[in-house]
Amino acid sequence: MVKCLQHILTHSKMLPSRGPLMFILLVLSGTCVPSTALLGRNVDDLLQFWSDAQTKATSSGLEILFKNNATSKTSLLAGWLAHGKVTTDMVACELPGELKDQGQCLEWTNGWRVESFWKNLGRLNTVTGLQCSTVHWRPPQDGAGQETPEDCYNMTGFYWFGGFESSSQVWPINTFQANSSAFITGDTYQSFMYGGVLEGMFLSSSGVGIYVDETTPLYLSVNQAGSHMLCLKGKVGANTPFFNVPQAFLKYDICKAANLLELWRGVSEVYLPKPAVVPSSDVLRHPVWTTWASYKENINDSTVLEFAEDVLKNNFSISQLEIDDRWTPHYGDFVFDNQTFSGAANLIKNLTQKGIVTTVWMHPFLNTDSNAFRELSAKGYLIQELNSSRPHVVTWWRGSAGVIDVTNPDAVKWYLEKVKALRDAYNVTSFKFDAGEISWIGGPYKLSNQLAHPNYLTRTYIEMTFLADTDQRRQEVRVGYRSQASTLMVRMLDRQSDWSNTLGLKTLIPCALVFGFMGYPYVLPDMIGGNAYGPNPDSELFVRWLQATVFMPVLQFSITPWSYNATVLELTGKYIRLHEQYADKIVDLADHAQKTGEPINRPLWWLDPEDTTALQLDSEFLLGDDLLVAPVLEQGARSRDIYLPKGQWRDELRGRVVQGGAWIRNYPASLEELPYFTKIG
Repeated sequence: MVKCLQHILTHSKMLPSRGPLMFILLVLSGTCVPSTALLGRNVDDLLQFWSDAQTKATSSGLEILFKNNATSKTSLLAGWLAHGKVTTDMVACELPGELKDQGQCLEWTNGWRVESFWKNLGRLNTVTGLQCSTVHWRPPQDGAGQETPEDCYNMTGFYWFGGFESSSQVWPINTFQANSSAFITGDTYQSFMYGGVLEGMFLSSSGVGIYVDETTPLYLSVNQAGSHMLCLKGKVGANTPFFNVPQAFLKYDICKAANLLELWRGVSEVYLPKPAVVPSSDVLRHPVWTTWASYKENINDSTVLEFAEDVLKNNFSISQLEIDDRWTPHYGDFVFDNQTFSGAANLIKNLTQKGIVTTVWMHPFLNTDSNAFRELSAKGYLIQELNSSRPHVVTWWRGSAGVIDVTNPDAVKWYLEKVKALRDAYNVTSFKFDAGEISWIGGPYKLSNQLAHPNYLTRTYIEMTFLADTDQRRQEVRVGYRSQASTLMVRMLDRQSDWSNTLGLKTLIPCALVFGFMGYPYVLPDMIGGNAYGPNPDSELFVRWLQATVFMPVLQFSITPWSYNATVLELTGKYIRLHEQYADKIVDLADHAQKTGEPINRPLWWLDPEDTTALQLDSEFLLGDDLLVAPVLEQGARSRDIYLPKGQWRDELRGRVVQGGAWIRNYPASLEELPYFTKIG
């Protein structure tokens, strides 16, 4: 292998003054054979990655260091191809077909081969400055390839931002820890490492990042056993979610731009779909009120009407009222229960007359005791067992059920007809769509139309929900996978009513930032105060939670402010009005997001991607580019430290102008106060 690397070094000297470009490509693939086709091209016409690289064969894999220049002591990206594998049993190979002259290939004696080739971005390279190359592990030709070699990249020295929701959401992901797990949409309440909103997109503050091909059967580990590494491999087999993929492969792009912000913009432009539409401006301006946290499943005509009347009696605005679980006689029979909602049509008519829009809770499950389960079983509209026509019965949080097969156009038509019937019969306006994670589907199953990746089932479910309300666009989901174009509001997974870093208050800002990072700008930060699965939140937690979400796109209440004292009631009105005061700005940013994909709530490094302090902050955020929010997130705290990026900022609580690029230590913030600042220069 040493001779191989010396051979590469020799040929790299054949290049023009910007020749290290060619060297990088050869090193990335690990080949000993320079590409004469590339050697003969004008280097200026190629996408130049890094101006220098160092590599060596080790017992831990092919180590690669990418640097800005030959004298730099800091690597922009350090990693190992085939981490943990011996690198002496490699030979050069030839790229297939049209890629033959576009890159390099290296094959291990066990049949695994890794290919590297330039990704032609055309005009986008000029516009965004983005430069990318593809790494592709292909399986042995004998078919005996269920797990690829693992590629690992060191996160040390830079801040990394990754594309997944999790129960212990962190920003950046350097301190996150996860063993190698299937990168499928999961409900973290089921102890899945990765949540319901995923994007194989991992960008670092060095300006270098990784984007994983969406069809890769990816297993991802982050900082496993304190390794400080991001590790990728492809894995298939009967005991994996990728049971129907015949052979493993791993394909991803390594991209570089001038800095993290330009990297995000370039990667977003190349890989992420943009939202097709914007949610109703009504839900961006005024709070959503939902029955769930206050009433759980103990709802009926009277409780819903009382809830709505209390909202109005306390002079709170309302964009829509959600009737959550449980309004149906059986889960899957999408009609109102005549026992608890005997006057559902009149109830919703009454709410409509009061100016209240009504939405209801929906899901993809049809419990085995429902009429719909029997009907759809006979029609073949449910996901089926792998080798039979019997329904694939799953266990979810409300019992045993079949799951609508959203790959079957007839099943989708049936579901949407039920949605339309609800709208026609009861004047329901829109829907809260729950679940959609692959983790609820469980073991091997059969679909009407096979999908290239299990996460596509999540995406197809979202595409169906997108069609459920094409008039007012008030629907919400809680999952996402390459579904930015078909998604409106994306709700965070149920939050716990506590101050913790595990689904508690401290996870709100990191989760909102991650959603926006992944291309989902219309963030619904679940219910103010959490879901109250234990005791209700105390008044301090309720108020601080409200303050943390005021400048997010949507406010959502369920725990009732009037169940606290007069101070809480007054503060709730104050902060609802503050949200409404900035509603025009939020709506404008929502329109901008639809055009550009840019988040509404942005990390502080959006203003300066070289600011190492801003890169670390997970307790402050921006609304657009000029409003900084720093809520108090610690129990009992009446002050906090606040960092302001460079520039001049107007302190909206104190009315003074503050010079940025520095900390304000021990900024006082009573329970009544939310610190926020406007950038004025």
